[in-house]
Amino acid sequence: MSTGVLDQIPRSSLALLLVAQGAVIAPHIGRIPIWVTAVWLLCVVWRVLVYQGRWGYPGTAVKAGLILISAVGVGVSYGQLYGLDPTTALLILAFSLKLLEMGDRRDALVLIYLAYFVVGVQFLYEQAMAAAGYQLLATLLVTGSLVGLHESWNRSRWGASLRTSGILLLQALPLTVVIFVFFPRVAPLWSVPLPDAAARTGISDSMTPGEVAELGRSAELAFRVEFDGEVPLPSELYWRALTFSTYEDGTWSGGRLPPASRIGEKLIEWGGLGPGQEPWLDRLELGPRKSDYAVIVEPTYRPWLFALDFAEPRSPRIGIGRDYRLVAGDPITSRTRYTVRSHAGTVLDPEMPDWLRRRELSLPPDGNLQARAFVLDLVRQGFEGEALANRLLQFFRNEPFFYTLSPPTLSGDQIDQFLFETRQGFCAHYAGAFVFMMRQAGVPARVVAGYQGGELNPLASHLIVRQYDAHAWAEIWLDGRGWVRVDPTGAVAPERIERGAEAALGEAASGVDSPFIPEGLRALGWVMDALYYLDSLEYRWNVLVLSYDANRQSEVLTDLLGEVTPTRIAIAVTIAGALAIGLSGFGVLLAAYRERRPPLLRASDAFGAAFAGIGLPRAPEESPRRFAERVAETLPHFADEVREIAGVLDRALFDPAADPEELQKLERRILSLRARLAVDRLRRTFE
Repeated sequence: MSTGVLDQIPRSSLALLLVAQGAVIAPHIGRIPIWVTAVWLLCVVWRVLVYQGRWGYPGTAVKAGLILISAVGVGVSYGQLYGLDPTTALLILAFSLKLLEMGDRRDALVLIYLAYFVVGVQFLYEQAMAAAGYQLLATLLVTGSLVGLHESWNRSRWGASLRTSGILLLQALPLTVVIFVFFPRVAPLWSVPLPDAAARTGISDSMTPGEVAELGRSAELAFRVEFDGEVPLPSELYWRALTFSTYEDGTWSGGRLPPASRIGEKLIEWGGLGPGQEPWLDRLELGPRKSDYAVIVEPTYRPWLFALDFAEPRSPRIGIGRDYRLVAGDPITSRTRYTVRSHAGTVLDPEMPDWLRRRELSLPPDGNLQARAFVLDLVRQGFEGEALANRLLQFFRNEPFFYTLSPPTLSGDQIDQFLFETRQGFCAHYAGAFVFMMRQAGVPARVVAGYQGGELNPLASHLIVRQYDAHAWAEIWLDGRGWVRVDPTGAVAPERIERGAEAALGEAASGVDSPFIPEGLRALGWVMDALYYLDSLEYRWNVLVLSYDANRQSEVLTDLLGEVTPTRIAIAVTIAGALAIGLSGFGVLLAAYRERRPPLLRASDAFGAAFAGIGLPRAPEESPRRFAERVAETLPHFADEVREIAGVLDRALFDPAADPEELQKLERRILSLRARLAVDRLRRTFE
């Protein structure tokens, strides 16, 4: 493959392009097969050897063979060629193999365009602020290689290319903000389900005690909550997500309702209490204590949401289930923000329908005979309803039960084994056994799954709820009081409810796999402040950027424009766009003006500005040498370097043929000196 001199890729541009390619591929290395990374390294080495003239470009047969091997390799590694992960691997392979036929600038342009596409693919996997910052850096490198590609062969410098790239990105920023705020919002590209979503969803639509215990080992974020007012006490933070009414083979699930009751289970959107609502909503009398808050939930790929009882959704496309949980219209495939008003003290289901009573009393016809006999004996003693619930809590409290993430494996009659043999369990063990016994006594009961508690970020005043806050508790129905929450875990480990999972499990879960922050680090206040600060930044990123959907955009535009009409939007976009373009244009003029100033004048000004920031301004009449002597008296450890710079400036003042490139190097040296002066001043401040 032969190319003309004008079409050849400059050396600095090629080097920058290879660096940019590595930066773009790096975030994917952990999720693609290792051999894909090896192929990329092979292509890089091959391309460098081609540039050096030691190897030639591969022939058609070799390229066809590499493509075939790559496709077969992806198919073998993933078992398929479709899906997000296999497609990403194929894209990166094509991105890498393109190096082997990149002979001129046109081929390099194709590679650069592919690099931008791979940057976008990364957002399918991660949208955190740090990830976005890294992708911005990768974009800077890719754009720098694009700039270098269009510079002449003898003027291409990677530093200048990156500087121009940075200027271009900064100039694009104002218009980007305008487009982001006003452009109609659509579902983000990264909302597609990921192959490993099931492993990261948190609670599932059924409850096996061991699975809930596994969540207690994960510190992954579940959701954040920002209250409009005072944050409730930790013991009041029960985040309802699901209810389980069917028990089979050791697993609790939602089960199915009889056909006659299907209308009572349908999802309805909140419209305020009043005539025309479902009867079970019409009968509700809202509790006296209300809390308004916003929740930003991580992707769960499930429709259920998290809220305190009783939850009144304040965002569109959120409905209320018959069991008083919140459900979204679509599965949560990206970070989603919704607002809720909860009314503590609301009596749920003051009247119990027959179909619901049958559902919440159902038990398998046989099994767990010890538990059944134990409860029937208590009933014969006169315990019923609330008195029976208190007696069972006393049983958990007084007997040697233990709260642990590593309970023994149960089989067969699991509830009997747990209650009378192992007596070690997580919240799901206690809630499930309690509900079983209450039903055996004829009291309607069900298991509720969700999260309990949360860690307050004192810098941003929002709650951080993690997977290890996953929790299960019980609800029993009492005549005149409706559904009443009962948490058997509180009888065994009250610190779990009052102070969170870390207080109850921190020591027991200590070790290399512990999800909790080591006590030694917590003792360092500055470490926790830094963690809270980073979390607050991430929260604001979620609120301002990732959660800026159509609903949020409507709220913002209403605040900005009052009534949102096409005419007002058109006027606002025109004005904001003109300001953005004007701001970018001002930056271009400023940069052009700076470039027009003689290099000697720029270097001389930079020399004076370097010391003005530390209280040593240069007088207009001072020559560089005289100013350098005055600086040397105050800063003797910089004396030699300052005198040397002043000498170069003095010689340039009397040499009209001074080399501009040497003066540019001198300007960069002065800027480096200025940075070291700032560091030295900061060090002296803390001494």
